[in-house]
Amino acid sequence: MDKRAVKQDRFLHLLYPVLILLVLQVIVFRLPAAALAALPGSTVSFSDLEGHWARSHITRLAALDAVKGNPDHTFKPDQQISRLETVVLLMRSGGFTAEAEQLARIRTSSTAGAKAAQNTTPVVPWGQQYLNLAVHKGFLQLDNPSEFDFDAPATRLEVARLLAHALYLLPPSTAGAGTGENENSSSIAGFALDKTFTDEYLVQPGDRTCLRALAAAGIMSGYPDGAFRPLNYLTRAEMTVILSQLVDQGWIKIADGRRLTGLISKINIAKSARELELITPEGLQKCKVAQGVYCYGSGEEADFEQAVDWRAEVILNSSKQVLWVNLLQRKETAPAVEKIRGSVKSVALGRENLLVLSDSNCENRILFLDWDAVVYKKDALQSFASLKPGTFLDVEINCDKIKKANVLEVKTVSGQIEKLDSKRLFLKGGLSGSKPGWFNYYDRARVVDKEGDRRGDVQVGETVQITYLDPFPKEIDDEIPLEIKVTK
Repeated sequence: MDKRAVKQDRFLHLLYPVLILLVLQVIVFRLPAAALAALPGSTVSFSDLEGHWARSHITRLAALDAVKGNPDHTFKPDQQISRLETVVLLMRSGGFTAEAEQLARIRTSSTAGAKAAQNTTPVVPWGQQYLNLAVHKGFLQLDNPSEFDFDAPATRLEVARLLAHALYLLPPSTAGAGTGENENSSSIAGFALDKTFTDEYLVQPGDRTCLRALAAAGIMSGYPDGAFRPLNYLTRAEMTVILSQLVDQGWIKIADGRRLTGLISKINIAKSARELELITPEGLQKCKVAQGVYCYGSGEEADFEQAVDWRAEVILNSSKQVLWVNLLQRKETAPAVEKIRGSVKSVALGRENLLVLSDSNCENRILFLDWDAVVYKKDALQSFASLKPGTFLDVEINCDKIKKANVLEVKTVSGQIEKLDSKRLFLKGGLSGSKPGWFNYYDRARVVDKEGDRRGDVQVGETVQITYLDPFPKEIDDEIPLEIKVTK
């Protein structure tokens, strides 16, 4: 590798890890702010994306207000992204605008500060405040500021180096890149560095760890032929795909309520307006559909009207209208193969959704929710988040995942056990108003102590609280005991 290529490769070194906690702002790919054209908030329209391989990624981030195009409504996806664009993109998206403007004001009011800036930072036609702050904070290390070619295209290696440090896959360092740092590491940040590239010989030993770390994290995986092509220049489309992958893996935080995942259960059309019904673990959500909504499946355009019964990623625009849909998996009609009755111990919703159920034998069952899992109460759709500990459920399971849950309408009665026979448990005082005085097949109910832990059979004279079903409230002798809790 010649000296000039090495110098170009070392122009970027690290970026402050605030990107991990990024709240997406407008990401600027090109030209000063005055030249930007904001698209209407309810639509995404670029005239030069027809048939482009990255169209779904570009429109996805545009729907999130994460990228904007040019004044002529083009995106220019195959245009190379420059070094300066890369710096400005990441500084703006990292939330450094206010700090950059503050530094600019300080240097403007101080002769010494302005002189110092001239010695450490090259003068650029736009984005000066972001470049100044990047150098000031040590995000950029320039061997010779006067030789910094800000308008040169950024290489894949330069961007890889930037991301690896920004995401703390590699620790930030003030040492020059390619020094052999972490060269012999087998794992980084919990990722096994088991992928190598056929063209790693093109980079210095320390940069090989950088490339492997990004591949292990699923951020930059290289090409199908096994090459990384570190000296190739990065295009705007490729940078958008990288950002889209960061969104997928949770490196970038999206504003609450803008990105949803669930089962599209219905698309309603009324008076030329459309409404989408989405079932998520949090319950049913109804969202208006924007004009010009984008719909994709496996990276290809799909018919939005055929999206019913699909698990989908749904992105809402700033007006809370559905603007972008990605069809992930069609709902299966296979019947549930197992049914469990029990009470809720806990519910956890997040990247993995699960429910812990205490079954009829007091065994705690950890059950994951399938992507199309639903829960009903009195035939009304509910949220899994609304389930409280102790709630009794009938759960249908397929392939070890919950497909459907029904909240049981239970009642309770307390009293002292007066008599037991082979089939019946009698409470002292007998029948009283709407309260039952005995229970058939009481031995089918689980027996627990005051703490809810399993215990042996009940005895005459013990005080108990019985939780039961009453399928026919106006009749007697039909109650079904679920749990007998010995309280004394």
